[in-house]
Amino acid sequence: MKKNSWQILRKGGPGGLTLTVDFTSTGRTQACFRDLVPLLSAPGEIWETVAPASGAEDTMSGADYVERWAKGVRRRERTVDTVIGYCVGAVFAAGLASRLAESQDEAPRLVLLDPELPNIVGLYRDFHAAADALRTILSPEEIAAFHADGQAVQEKYGLDDLTLIGPALAGIFRDAIDVAGRRLGLDDDVRGELGGSFASFVGYLRAATEIDPLPVWQTATAITSAHSTQRGQVFGRTIALDVDHDQMLRHPDVAAAVSGLMTGADAGLRIAG
Repeated sequence: MKKNSWQILRKGGPGGLTLTVDFTSTGRTQACFRDLVPLLSAPGEIWETVAPASGAEDTMSGADYVERWAKGVRRRERTVDTVIGYCVGAVFAAGLASRLAESQDEAPRLVLLDPELPNIVGLYRDFHAAADALRTILSPEEIAAFHADGQAVQEKYGLDDLTLIGPALAGIFRDAIDVAGRRLGLDDDVRGELGGSFASFVGYLRAATEIDPLPVWQTATAITSAHSTQRGQVFGRTIALDVDHDQMLRHPDVAAAVSGLMTGADAGLRIAG
């Protein structure tokens, strides 16, 4: 397991702290918190979650993920002002904010960016999107085969069993990364780490299914995109923006809304402690 559970996106002194929860990996095409942080006008230090090392997540529950991240905060004796979760990270953000509320005088604000419950449709979407990161390395025929193999998995297993679908897609991804890595001259260890990233994502989704975020989401502020899958969900407050899901963490309107919530100027709600 990776020792560090957090990485610092922006330093800001010993005061309040903002935590961001997301699954990031090399080659990701979606915007990430590293894109959002430079656009924020709100001050303060900002950290982002670090996933456990590939393979370690096989035996980790949703509670294990939350405790791993909470322990990293407690070890540094920091007070958290805001927890922000993107996509399925919003599920873990709910659990983390609740956990931190148990040990702070004031519970952190909870902000959700296009919150999404873990689902297999999203897993297929992310699998096929991964091919975009390989287009400059793999041939058009190899990219087409990647998509065809993923479609074959869907035709075989449908949308029901993550324990079957996840490993099947992860194997296809691992093989493609191995071919791409060899062409780039990457050594076995680097290819193995990159190839295991999709399996780690599957473990992340599996763990998220063990957390029920809905009661806590009802106290949070959600910023939703034009492609939100949770428009019927009840949040403490919803800010609907006409932005693309994959690029919302690069959008200035999202940055402005998040900045207002971080400072409390936009009436950011705090979860019940």
